[in-house]
Amino acid sequence: MLNLNIDSLALNFTNAEGHEHRIRPIVALATAMFAERAEEYFGKTSNVSGSRTLGKTNTPPVSVNLRAMTDEHVAWDIANAWVQAMTLKLM
Repeated sequence: MLNLNIDSLALNFTNAEGHEHRIRPIVALATAMFAERAEEYFGKTSNVSGSRTLGKTNTPPVSVNLRAMTDEHVAWDIANAWVQAMTLKLM
């Protein structure tokens, strides 16, 4: 079972003019997708065991096009980037 506590999450969005109203729902969806993916990945396929503490984890920028992508697609890309960053840090 994965026990994950995120103390702080900082996001930067650039060039989102006209799409500001979508940011909060996208982040909420990305967080839910991340939690589901992390539980699935680390609960079944990972060799990570025991208790671990991660300090600051930086995720590379995720390029999205809010004019052409759905909220779900943007959230999926963000969640995947978070899982990949956490995986690299834990391995």
